[in-house]
Amino acid sequence: MKKKEETSLQKVWIVIGMLVVSIPSVGVAAYLYEKSFRDIFILIMIVTACFGMTVFSFFQSKLFGALHYDNGGHLLRFAIVFLMGVAASCLLPILPEAGWILPALALALTLFSNTVTGLNAYAGFVSVCAYFASAEILTLLLYLLTGVIFAVLFERLDDDYRTGMPLSAAMIIYIIELAANIVFESHGTLDADVFVMPVVNVFVTFILMLMVLRFYCAVVIDKEKGKYLRINDQEYELLAKYKEDDRQTYYNAIHTAYFAEKTARLLHMDVDVAKNGGYYHRIIVLECRKQEKTLEEICKENKFPPEAVRLLQEYNYKAHPMKMRETVAVYLADCVVSSIMYLIRKAEEKPVELDYGKIATAIIHRKLESRVLNNSDISLADLSGIEKIYTGEKLYYDFLRGE
Repeated sequence: MKKKEETSLQKVWIVIGMLVVSIPSVGVAAYLYEKSFRDIFILIMIVTACFGMTVFSFFQSKLFGALHYDNGGHLLRFAIVFLMGVAASCLLPILPEAGWILPALALALTLFSNTVTGLNAYAGFVSVCAYFASAEILTLLLYLLTGVIFAVLFERLDDDYRTGMPLSAAMIIYIIELAANIVFESHGTLDADVFVMPVVNVFVTFILMLMVLRFYCAVVIDKEKGKYLRINDQEYELLAKYKEDDRQTYYNAIHTAYFAEKTARLLHMDVDVAKNGGYYHRIIVLECRKQEKTLEEICKENKFPPEAVRLLQEYNYKAHPMKMRETVAVYLADCVVSSIMYLIRKAEEKPVELDYGKIATAIIHRKLESRVLNNSDISLADLSGIEKIYTGEKLYYDFLRGE
């Protein structure tokens, strides 16, 4: 797979390749399965609409930032899985219905795009497969709805890449559904032979799911974590140079990142994204002015992940209202840190005892009253948790006093 994001021209050629290969392949397969020319014509019309909608859904999701991780810049990954799905839908009807290993395909399609796009393509593949095999409607529903379950269970993997529970749940559901299908088709007359194909199906599906998840972890999860590990290092050049050039901005970044990271960790947000926003929410604006470049250009030069770029856009652009919970965590952290550091400097001129917890609470309440967070995904429970974090903090405020 390519490590660099495809250009617009490359994406056009990939889309053309997907459609040129997939649609005629379905038509040829229909001919080999001895379907009538009338049926082949109608089938080609249907799959053209379905595959076209899949491509449309991918690019629409990219436009609105709804694709998972960095999938918007890597259409080729999705295209390869898509073509594998075309091959599977054309070849699997040769096997008995109990041997179709389709649900693993739903998982792969979803991971390399998003849920809507992946399931749109998967529905087309399952329908084509069922049509070629002249399968009953219950068989179609079995594989279609099982694929939906697989896609939803793995829709968004967490930071620690915990897949044990969703994988176990998916396989248990799949086994139960296959067993029920066997009982239904055998009309209660069971023998050992009828279980051979379903057992092989479950085993192969499980192995394929492990392979998909392992590959996804290698090319997406680990890659994303590697980027954050590099740019969230306090010695990273973009951040470290402000330690000498602008100490106030540097220490604001360090302290904001501390509170943003702590908030994200305790409230189950994306810790890497929140920490990154804490470091660069102000620095990115200064760099834009110094280099006379846009925020997006600087982020691209420093290989910021898409979610990190989105946070910085929400924080700094009025046209991008704060939506992400991580953006709110950074925003409140910056407000509290900036206010307390200002009050500490004023207290040096005229000594006064400060209650940092009450100050932080007052700032949070004032921001809530300003309605600046009205469009965000932050909940009242999150805000209550954030307030407890700042009022419960005892030792770290002394570091702000020392700057």
